[in-house]
Amino acid sequence: MKILEILQQLHPQFDYQASEDFFADGLLDSFDLTRLIAELESAYGIEIAGDELEADNFRNLAALAALLARHGAGA
Repeated sequence: MKILEILQQLHPQFDYQASEDFFADGLLDSFDLTRLIAELESAYGIEIAGDELEADNFRNLAALAALLARHGAGA
């Protein structure tokens, strides 16, 4: 799963698969989110619009997969 690989590049010590809320669990902060968005846009050839920059779209693996699906990109 490319999403998981990107997340692991940010913090390889974290278990993103076990988390239902990356922010509440301390796995992502605002700086990480900026890096994650840039990596997702680059890896999937998409542009994430400003109105999509809400925590719910980045909260866990399922939310990220749904965001990518809305852009026609497979997870």
